[in-house]
Amino acid sequence: MLTYKKTLDIDELIANHATVSVHKYGFFLCRQGWAKILLGAKTYNMSRNHLCIYTPNTFLHILERSHDLAGILEEDDVDAYYPVVSLIDIRKRLRIRDESCVALSEREAAEIVALMDVIGDAKRPRPISAAYERHGDGTQYSRQETVPLTTIRDNYLRHLYYALCLKVLDVYFSNTPVEAVPQDRDDTVLNRFVISVHENCHRQRTVKYYADEQHLSPYYFSSIIKKRSGRAALQWIESVTMTFIRQYLRCTDMSLKEISDRMDFPDQSTFSRYFKHHEGCTPSEYRMRR
Repeated sequence: MLTYKKTLDIDELIANHATVSVHKYGFFLCRQGWAKILLGAKTYNMSRNHLCIYTPNTFLHILERSHDLAGILEEDDVDAYYPVVSLIDIRKRLRIRDESCVALSEREAAEIVALMDVIGDAKRPRPISAAYERHGDGTQYSRQETVPLTTIRDNYLRHLYYALCLKVLDVYFSNTPVEAVPQDRDDTVLNRFVISVHENCHRQRTVKYYADEQHLSPYYFSSIIKKRSGRAALQWIESVTMTFIRQYLRCTDMSLKEISDRMDFPDQSTFSRYFKHHEGCTPSEYRMRR
């Protein structure tokens, strides 16, 4: 069943260190600017009308970008896309995982944008009736009322999302894949680190842990990460940790203690101090602003 989640915002994505959740299907269509992205274990250079699709157990991370990067970023849980994905031969599904990016024509990209606009319009509440009230002087005015999605609109949206999925897959399989950027040893170290820190920062937040994973000294490991990404390894660990915490505060009803436990802090007080040090406010204050 489709959940009709809000389309991910590019600015919000970048503010959260350009990370998209794993265990989902999704796509990114670049409409302006450029980006160097890490998708799974491969790196791609994307520019206008480049489309990338990501599958469960992979993730998208923007390593570098232009200041004017803009586009469409859409994702949802596996169950939402399964009715469409199940129609695809397994060999084609594997191709999406192995060759994730293609370059579209202007017309193909515009068709995806147009479908997204239709979906956005369909999701807006519709006024269905006018209830009348009176001003103090006795004159009458109307107050519009809206209702949640009806069964008809729910089905309409579901089929619009299916049409969007089919259109994305149609243009993907109609175009030649974009080659991944060749990687040297240092690129491989960085990519492995980025993937590992997303998988393990709930429990492991020391540079030594990630250096040991790749059989490197912490000093040499840190120098590679700094040279290749422009950010220190510890900055990566802290920023990814904060991304998860922000997501839990903003998108779930988990208590502060539950989040503290999930992120393996020794106690809630330590968790709150960590968050305030990096965010400038307490977790409770941050949650109130969402």
